[in-house]
Amino acid sequence: MKKIIFVITIMMFSAPLIAETGFQNRPIINNLGMNTGHTLNKGEFIIGIGPIGYGISDKVQVGSNVLLFLFANYNVGIKTCLFENNNNAFALGVDLAQFYTTSKGRTNAFVSRSPYISYTTRIGEATNLHLGGRFSFITNDDKLDDSQKKAMALGTSLAAGIDYSSSNKTKFLAELGYDFTFERYRLGGGVLWGWKTFRLKLGLNYFSAKDKDNGYIFPVLGLWWRF
Repeated sequence: MKKIIFVITIMMFSAPLIAETGFQNRPIINNLGMNTGHTLNKGEFIIGIGPIGYGISDKVQVGSNVLLFLFANYNVGIKTCLFENNNNAFALGVDLAQFYTTSKGRTNAFVSRSPYISYTTRIGEATNLHLGGRFSFITNDDKLDDSQKKAMALGTSLAAGIDYSSSNKTKFLAELGYDFTFERYRLGGGVLWGWKTFRLKLGLNYFSAKDKDNGYIFPVLGLWWRF
């Protein structure tokens, strides 16, 4: 862990020496965790600890989050932007994921297919509002009620988020969502730093737990380059 913190610190201080343009003309494609209405540009790609993605065209991208693979949440997705101007963007997408949970000492595998919609609108000179909803089809859903620790899995849900740009290189992020499949809410916040190509996202997500007083707290860590 100390080595990881050291590497991140070095990158944070060295990245400003590499580039200075920040988020200019490159809207974010994800907020803290939810999708925004924007996509990667044609030929643009991201790669890092967490997200990977590629812009097939100016309106279509494919991608995954490899960091979730550590939690046995295997995933891939495609998103297309149907409408975009200076103040609004609207996108449709679908995610395919496989995840595991334990129930009565046994491990159960689930596969989810989740079409979603994402809408982003500017509500201030430096503030964007993101709204989204997804509908998840999950195999073996009759076993979900007895499963434990599903914090990394997503079901049918609604979410809202805000990103506020305090400068051209710093965004503050916040999100709130409710998952109807797992009957829990999610609350989170974080900071996103960006330069010409380098991105670093740090934050926390809190997931409530059904029929339990205490939920789960998971760190948000994203470190990637956008070319």
